[in-house]
Amino acid sequence: MTEVLVLIDAPDGKVTKPSLELLTIARRIGEPSAVVFGSADNGVLAEYGAEKIYTYDDAVYDEYLVGPKAEALSQLVAEVSPAAVLTGSSTEAKEISARVALKTESGWIGDAVDVQADGGTVTTTQSVFAGN
Repeated sequence: MTEVLVLIDAPDGKVTKPSLELLTIARRIGEPSAVVFGSADNGVLAEYGAEKIYTYDDAVYDEYLVGPKAEALSQLVAEVSPAAVLTGSSTEAKEISARVALKTESGWIGDAVDVQADGGTVTTTQSVFAGN
């Protein structure tokens, strides 16, 4: 199976519930790998399916908003060629993922509420309010 990168949100080292949900969703389309900027409980990440954990623990990731994180994640995407990169819907995660999409010349889908795989096709579901 192909690796699926999941950007983990872990303020003060505590992994957020949406990040754990993304790890579970990632298992539907490949082998989940956690990407952590700072520190996080690796035991919890493994419990929720992270087969690999990429940790970037350097002060530069705290000193700047998103630039260094987007650059590091872009380099990782170039190295491992994942099936997808899943991120939460925080403002920071959206900006990081958009920058990664630009740097890697990849597609970007925001605010998906579900991800499914059928053979080689990945399908996302988005909620649309006041739309069709």
